[in-house]
Amino acid sequence: MIYEEAINYINNTGSEGIIPGTAVIRQLLSLLGDPQNDLKVIHVAGTNGKGSVCAYLEAALLECGLKVGRYSSPSVFEYLERIRLSGNNISEEDYAEAVSAVCNAAATMTDKPTSFEAETAAAFWYFKRKKAHVIIVECGMGGAEDATNVFERTMACVFTPISMDHMSFLGNDPDEIAINKSGIMKKGCPAIISEMPEIVLGGKKYDPAGVLLNRSKEIGASPVLSSGYRIPDEVTNPLPGVFQKTNLQTALCTLETIKDSLRESFPDAKISTDIFAKGISRTKHPGRYERVSESPVIIRDGAHNPAAAMALRDSLENDKTLPAERNIHLIMGVFKDKDYEEILRIMLPGASSFTAIDLPDHHRGLPAGELADAAGRICEELNCGNMPVKCPQKAVTASGLKEALAPSENAGRGDVFVVFGSLSVMQLFKR
Repeated sequence: MIYEEAINYINNTGSEGIIPGTAVIRQLLSLLGDPQNDLKVIHVAGTNGKGSVCAYLEAALLECGLKVGRYSSPSVFEYLERIRLSGNNISEEDYAEAVSAVCNAAATMTDKPTSFEAETAAAFWYFKRKKAHVIIVECGMGGAEDATNVFERTMACVFTPISMDHMSFLGNDPDEIAINKSGIMKKGCPAIISEMPEIVLGGKKYDPAGVLLNRSKEIGASPVLSSGYRIPDEVTNPLPGVFQKTNLQTALCTLETIKDSLRESFPDAKISTDIFAKGISRTKHPGRYERVSESPVIIRDGAHNPAAAMALRDSLENDKTLPAERNIHLIMGVFKDKDYEEILRIMLPGASSFTAIDLPDHHRGLPAGELADAAGRICEELNCGNMPVKCPQKAVTASGLKEALAPSENAGRGDVFVVFGSLSVMQLFKR
């Protein structure tokens, strides 16, 4: 099997869409020799911040001299970035070999794996074959019934802030979603719980962190609240955005929690708080409050749910490197199953203009015209209240990112262009 054949297999195997549950992938992994049982795993779940925490962990552990694997999805810029080893994307040849092994095993199965199940199995097979020391696994969605939830034990499971997303699969409120995500906890294994705010919905308060803490005690995991960890003064955070402090705190707390276990497993590695800090200073994680241009200022961010939009807005409001008098120009593309109206309510106040664009995935993406119409309606709502707010006078569409950013060519000093709404938007910067 060559790379193109492997991609074709992944895109066309099994049923379309998301099918929660681990029965099929467990059967597939069994046919592959259960590679997941030979891996030392840090398993990361949550709604927002998973990618940033994984990036911090990867950079820190690489600095220790470990062979680090990382599995995450979806891809942001390149397809093969979802499977990484030693800081590099999997090669086309290795990807084809791993998928070929999965294809041969799945041929004997009655129920075929979905694309995500097949690729997850391929990743674990690859990490075992390459003798990775530690792998960092990001849940695809949820926890209990996610295809990555196949480990008997983990070095740690990590929970980043939880909010409302994927409700049709995970639950109707933040507490239900937290219960679903707690399914990756393992008895006797550390469970690192990020600091996360209470959420108020319909006049009711929800405490997902409290739910996770209670679930860890019921399951018999060893809970650790990252809010109790103080970031050392010598640690430099290379990722911008006010929300990254919480993610950095969570990653460092995780590393400190498993430090002794790492030393025991890898006595020849350089494992210390100082080494963690040095590695973290090298962290790169594009697409999260990333300034891609200084003149004019262009910021791109993958914010795709209300909590992420709130974090993006807070970062913009608290960014002292931006002009005090600024004109915020929003450029947004979003999936149709996201709570885009609430995202708009968060982002539109104070903005000078709004442009809607289509995503590369036209099947899942909300048409730009529908997004612009929604923005127009919400601007009217915001301006009709007792306390009208500044809002774009008109929401427009653009044929693509290039057209949407065309006004930046004549931008003034106070103009700031913000491209957001989905990690898929990042792919448009390469076109």
